[in-house]
Amino acid sequence: MTQSNQMRSRQAQRGQSIAEFLVALAVLTPLFIAVSYAGRYGDLAMTTTQASRYAAFQRAREPSEARLSTSKLEDQTRTRFFAEGDYLNKGRIQSDDTIAMLSKDKGQPALWRDLGGTSLLANAETDVTFQWDDAPVGTGAVTKTMGVMTKSAGKDYPPGRKASLEVKLVNKFNLSEDSPKPLVLAATTAAAGNPLNSGGSSSTRDAASTIVPTSKVPSALTKLLEVALALFEPDGPIIGCIKPDVVPDHRLDGGADNSDGQCK
Repeated sequence: MTQSNQMRSRQAQRGQSIAEFLVALAVLTPLFIAVSYAGRYGDLAMTTTQASRYAAFQRAREPSEARLSTSKLEDQTRTRFFAEGDYLNKGRIQSDDTIAMLSKDKGQPALWRDLGGTSLLANAETDVTFQWDDAPVGTGAVTKTMGVMTKSAGKDYPPGRKASLEVKLVNKFNLSEDSPKPLVLAATTAAAGNPLNSGGSSSTRDAASTIVPTSKVPSALTKLLEVALALFEPDGPIIGCIKPDVVPDHRLDGGADNSDGQCK
């Protein structure tokens, strides 16, 4: 083979390598970009799920619309989950958190932006929507057990609540259209429960008397027990009397307890 033929052969091989590289680049570049966006959308999908869980459990824990309105709960959920953790109040959750503190896509993590820096969630206030519904707890063994437990404390076990979230995002997977339809992420969580808390001294006393019914002990027996206990402890308990504060009045600074002074 002459020298000129060898040079032409090398040039042909070099041209073939460039052509193969360009073909591989045309195939792999969209794949790499798609993987990048899959991670971004995956993080938003996980956030949507966590937000639905938070909303459902908060509504189950506080079913009173007067104490926690649905609009307030939705506003807090948008602010606490669809903004960067330390953007508001240096990461501290506050009762007055509101999406109004943010301006459209401000405070969103860098992972939620496309390769050009534009937010995939254009406006959390309008693009994150809620739907609420009842979630019957059923009649299974767990439900019956919870019913017995709550009734033993003089409480009830209310029906569950279901929180459904939809998040509309800019669709970067559809490159065939100039203005593709939004990519919608959805998550639903149903929760039921009762915090079994008390609202003041009277409520605490009533719950305690249901769990430990000492007030139903015959008065003749309680008087006898009180006389016997007084031999060892002058400030002994009053049998059958349930008060949130069991410390005798004269042992407290100011001479008054923090209950309403009534026995159950």
